Amino acid sequence: MKTRNLFTGIVMGAVILFSACTVQEDNIGDVIINPDGGGNTNGTIVLEGQITADRILTSDEVYELRGGVSVVDGVTLTIEAGTRIIAGDVGGVFSYLAIEQGAKIIAEGTAAQPIVFTSKKSTPNPGDWGGLLLAGRAPINRGTTATTEVANLTYGGTDASDNSGVLRYVRLEYTGGKINDDAEYNGLSLYGVGNGTTLEYIQAFNGNDDGIEFFGGTVDLKHAIVTGAGDDSFDWTDGWIGNGQFWIAQQTSFAGDKGIEADNLSSAPDAAPFSNPTLSNITLIGAEDGDGENKGIEFRAGTKVTIYNTIIKAFPGKGIEVDDDQTLINLNNNEVIVRNSIIDNVNSFDLDHGGATVDLADFATFGNYTVDGSGNPFNTAGTFIPDVNPEKDEFVINGFRGSYQYTAAIDGIDNFDPSTLGAFFDAAPYVGALQENDTWTSGWARL
Repeated sequence: MKTRNLFTGIVMGAVILFSACTVQEDNIGDVIINPDGGGNTNGTIVLEGQITADRILTSDEVYELRGGVSVVDGVTLTIEAGTRIIAGDVGGVFSYLAIEQGAKIIAEGTAAQPIVFTSKKSTPNPGDWGGLLLAGRAPINRGTTATTEVANLTYGGTDASDNSGVLRYVRLEYTGGKINDDAEYNGLSLYGVGNGTTLEYIQAFNGNDDGIEFFGGTVDLKHAIVTGAGDDSFDWTDGWIGNGQFWIAQQTSFAGDKGIEADNLSSAPDAAPFSNPTLSNITLIGAEDGDGENKGIEFRAGTKVTIYNTIIKAFPGKGIEVDDDQTLINLNNNEVIVRNSIIDNVNSFDLDHGGATVDLADFATFGNYTVDGSGNPFNTAGTFIPDVNPEKDEFVINGFRGSYQYTAAIDGIDNFDPSTLGAFFDAAPYVGALQENDTWTSGWARL
């Protein structure tokens, strides 16, 4: 039986915001205190090498990551709200912060005082430093454990509820230092991170590679924003099984690839556990960066997924593309599911890849609700229908734009309330990550 993908909803537009940040400081073990700084980092406290004892970074100092900084097993790094941490590269070696297996980070900012990791350069650019890496002991599908492609960390294991700490109201700017053609840092890399970890209100801003990437694990993510990613905004692989709600991806014309790139495992698409997240209330806004290839979502390499209440808009390539034989098998088995969502994209849905039997001609049989390039909706039979739900005027929420919003059922399909999926999900019976008068993006995020 083929997947039934029902699309109803709300179109949400682009992104912009700005945020406040306060400076901070720390008492760190195994760090170099450099009161005179160096270059443009006068007065900073330098963090270098391993952090081997519990430490607190306080908001009345500025910290600089110098080279790879790792929090080791058994140690907790606490970062106060409003703390500012700067980073760059030294002799071509990019700085990063890694939370190793068994370690924890407790970084709890607030909307008024987010924790900000940013470039130390006076004129920052994407790729100025590495990024933030968490390595946990939750299951992955490339072996019991594996080694990260950057920073040489061990990740994976058997503890689905493993706890790497808390990230709340954290902004990661100008990440994505490139080591070589095969290895670049993401804004936030989640390696085998368990669902005992809390990830909320996180933004990856103007990074050179992916914004937020899951490498297996079971961790959940709520209220996340990726703006200006040089590659994919959100990415998963290695058997990620988690939940996500209220995600925004906003591409720029400078660089970008996919709003979501979703893999199981490229070397073994049928590897277990399969990547199989459940997502709701996602807004993906594309841009043309010159190659005409940017896509809303690409499901490939055997991933499974269930996704609700999603808007995909303005990508010059495909809205959703399903690639590779195993992914198409999953689709036919009702294991790649997109429901109660809307694709407002010139090229909406593409199944014609990987040598499997399904192709684009089967699109109408999946019950998708979509919109063509001129804004004309069509129903489950693939024929165009009148717009029974008039468009609202464009609205702006804390700098994030909503392009138009459908307020009633389309073609007899009611709005979906994701709170029925489980305790993680908030009641949000609308499509996209925002509705009018929302405030969750206010004060801490930026464009």
